[in-house]
Amino acid sequence: MKRKTKRKKGKSSIEKLISWLHLWLGLIAGIIIFFVAITGTIFVFCDDIIDLVAGEAKYVSVPVDSEPLSPDELLAVFKEQEPERKAFYFDFYKAPDRSFRVASTKKKNEEDVGVLSYTYMNPYNGEILKTSNSYQFFYIVAHLHSELLMHKTSKTIVGIATIIFLIQLISGLILWIPRKWNKTLCKNAFTIKKGTNWRRKNYDFHNVLGFYSLLFALLITITGLIMAYKTLENFTQKTFGGNPNTRELIKQYEPPLDKNKEALSFHSLIKKISEENPKVKQIRLSFSKGEKSGTYYLLTGDYIGLKSKTNGKTTLINKYTGEEVNLPQDLENYNKINQTNFDLHVGSWLGIPSKIITFIIGLICASLPITGFIIWWNKERGKRKKRSKLKNL
Repeated sequence: MKRKTKRKKGKSSIEKLISWLHLWLGLIAGIIIFFVAITGTIFVFCDDIIDLVAGEAKYVSVPVDSEPLSPDELLAVFKEQEPERKAFYFDFYKAPDRSFRVASTKKKNEEDVGVLSYTYMNPYNGEILKTSNSYQFFYIVAHLHSELLMHKTSKTIVGIATIIFLIQLISGLILWIPRKWNKTLCKNAFTIKKGTNWRRKNYDFHNVLGFYSLLFALLITITGLIMAYKTLENFTQKTFGGNPNTRELIKQYEPPLDKNKEALSFHSLIKKISEENPKVKQIRLSFSKGEKSGTYYLLTGDYIGLKSKTNGKTTLINKYTGEEVNLPQDLENYNKINQTNFDLHVGSWLGIPSKIITFIIGLICASLPITGFIIWWNKERGKRKKRSKLKNL
C-alpha cells in the first residue's frame, strides 16, 4: 500500500500580497531609502568629526599672569579680521586651555551664498587659530538627508520613502517569521549560514541582519517621520505635555526689541550665567534671535556640539537684564520633546555607545535595498534561464 505524501503548503493570499508589496515598494523607493539611510549614517558622528577636524585649534597654551579677552573683544577682533562673515553664536568654555569658538556665515550677495563655518580663536590674544567648513559640510548632509537639497517637493518624496521603509520593516518581519519553529528553520532565521555561495550569503544578510536591526530601525524611522510630518509632531507634543503652537505663543512672553535700551555686554552675560551655573563646562550664546526681539538663546552643559548636548539645557534670556524668560510648562516642554526625539533619531541619547549602535543600524538599513534588489535580480535571472531552457526543448 502506497503511503500518501504530504504536499507542501503554498503561500496564502495574504502572504503573497505582503510579499508582493515588500518587493515592489522596495524596488520603487529603494534608491531613496539607500540615500536617506547613508546620509543619516554619515551625520551620526558629526560632532565627533567636527572636533577631530578642529584638531589642535581646540586648545591653547595658557599664558602666565594673563586674563582672557572678553567675548565682546573677541567678537570685535573676529569682525575686524573676517569682515565678510557674520557671527550668529559663540561657544565659551570654562576650561582655561580651550579656544573660543565662533559660528558664522558668509554674508550673502547676488553671486555668493552663505557658507557656515566654525572659527577657533585664542581667547588670550584674539589670534584666529583655524576656520573650518565642517559646519557647512554637515549642514549639506543634513539637508540631503531630509530634503535632498530640493526643499518642499523632495521633502515630500523623502517622507513618502520613509513611510514605505516603515511598511518594509513590518512586512519584512512578517516574511521573516519561520513557518515552523523547528531547529533547522530557526537556525536559518537567526544565523548567517557558513560555507554557502554568495547568493545565499546575500539572502542571509538581508533576512538575518534585517531582523536584528528591526527595533532600532523602527525607532529611527518613527522619530524621522515625527520630524517630517507636522501632524505627527503635534501628536507627539500633545502626548508628552508640549504645546504644538509654541513657536507662535512664545512671542507673547519674549521681551520686545527696544532700541532705546542697551543690551548687556556678552562679558556681563557670561559672567552672570557662569555664577548661576557653576558646574557647567560650556556656554553657547546665540544672538541672531536678538536682532528681532529682546532675547538671546542660551545653551549650557558639559558638552554642546552642532546638534548633540550632554547634560544640556536650553533657555531664553532677556538680553537687557540677563534674566531667564519664564515660560509656561507646556512651552518649556516643547524644546525638550523635540530634542529628545532628535537624539533618538541620530543616536546621541547615550553618547558614544548609542552612536555606534545607530551607525551600524544605519549601514544595515542602507544595505537592505541593495541586498533585496540582488535577491530579486537573481530570481528574475533564474526565471529567464528556465524559460530559455524550456523553449530549447
